[in-house]
Amino acid sequence: MKFDVRGVLTDAWAMWRADRDLLLRVTGFFFFLPQYAMLLLMPAMPPLVVTPEMSEADQRALAARITEWVMAYGGWYVAGLLLVQAGSLIVLMLYLQRDRPDLGSAIARGARLYPRYLLAMIVVGLPLGLGVMTLVLLLPGLYLLGRLIAVGPALAAAQPLGVAQSLARSWAMTRGHGFVLAGLVSLSIVGGALAAAPFAMIAGALEANAPNVVAIALADAGAAAAAAAALLATVLLQIAAYRRLAASKGI
Repeated sequence: MKFDVRGVLTDAWAMWRADRDLLLRVTGFFFFLPQYAMLLLMPAMPPLVVTPEMSEADQRALAARITEWVMAYGGWYVAGLLLVQAGSLIVLMLYLQRDRPDLGSAIARGARLYPRYLLAMIVVGLPLGLGVMTLVLLLPGLYLLGRLIAVGPALAAAQPLGVAQSLARSWAMTRGHGFVLAGLVSLSIVGGALAAAPFAMIAGALEANAPNVVAIALADAGAAAAAAAALLATVLLQIAAYRRLAASKGI
């Protein structure tokens, strides 16, 4: 059966139009602020990509740079990621709980589910992370990303559900649609990266040539806003895709 990508995009846009004020509150605190703090206070992480053309000396030098960065900033980076994941779970709870809770209830319920959700997201992120680092495994990683797109929504919608059960449910629900769903999620991620790129370039040029704290802060705010919008779009697309997949499977 053909997957209705246009319908998913339409559903995600309808959620944004109907609940813009609520979503902006969640996005501002859980998505924008962590991104903005990391851009303002931390240097960029060294690239994690290892290519076949790199010599052993180059690989050792890259490993040393990454280790140095992790030792200095890794804790703050992880804290930012944890906050982003919490925001993603709250949005899922807002839309996928049967009684459509208010924001306070969604936060309280999400807090109880958060450890299980975080473990599931680590499992989901591993294949794509390995693919980005090695490039050779990028295509399989993207395919797995598409097949596991429903893990988070399944956890939020069907409690109590374990991590292994949510992985199995997503795998069953997305059969035959892996690359389509991966492309759908990648669309928002790539779009966010492209939108943030000009602001990041401006901030880099200002830091290198004529440091201006106010101008750099404004450029970083633009990059953080683009990244936050991409994160929200990704979660809304997951919700819309999950609803359509669940309806087609009679869940």
